[in-house]
Amino acid sequence: MTVQVRPAATVVVMRDGDHGPEILMLKRSGRAGFFPDAWVFPGGRVDPADETSQQTGAVPRLAAADARFAVAAIRECFEEAGVWLGAGDPKPAFRDRLNDRSATLADAPDLVADLARLALWSRWVTPAVEPKRYDTYFFVAHLTREESAHAVHDDVETVQSLWITASDALGRATGPAFFLAPPTFRTLEELSVYATAKDIMAAAAHRVVRPIMPQIDMEGASLTIVLPGDPSYPSETPVDGPTRIAYRDGAWHSQP
Repeated sequence: MTVQVRPAATVVVMRDGDHGPEILMLKRSGRAGFFPDAWVFPGGRVDPADETSQQTGAVPRLAAADARFAVAAIRECFEEAGVWLGAGDPKPAFRDRLNDRSATLADAPDLVADLARLALWSRWVTPAVEPKRYDTYFFVAHLTREESAHAVHDDVETVQSLWITASDALGRATGPAFFLAPPTFRTLEELSVYATAKDIMAAAAHRVVRPIMPQIDMEGASLTIVLPGDPSYPSETPVDGPTRIAYRDGAWHSQP
């Protein structure tokens, strides 16, 4: 049976910290249908209303036909993290209505998502063997300290939140208490080499973004995520960097 691939979006929201860029991480509810209890970036599925909601600006190098992914990232950032990237002043009550699905962003024409606040970072497609599949666009956004002060988990889809550097997040991800999905783990690895959020936004402007659809390699109890360009996974669009992410001793480890 063919599994439908659903469009989705996520956004890495950053602020400047004393020891480098700090990233907002959220812990999913244990009732979540996809990666429950995992630490993630704000994000979720693209809603049909995201295509008709008010928007301004554009994400560099994002096709106009894919603007709905950017709108979804901005909406989910407000729903899950309380941060609104755009014009207008959404109220907490409207956030509640978005979360309980009694309203969509299109119901608030005074709210205008500012796509120019985002930069495209990567695109991951869930492996074909999974029962739930998503085509997820990963964006990055740089917040002011004032904007970051509004960030708080929604206590519905997300139950904890914290600001943390990419290196510190990777250091915590040594067991189930701070579990990361493979794309989140790899994204944090990529971001950990930059000294400032401005550097990350500048780097995003030059990245070549192609869909990355991993393959899963199981050997007994060992799990390895294999990426395009690995010797066992030839591809005309290989990834930059490691081509294998192995799960052992309760944590992910990148391998050449």
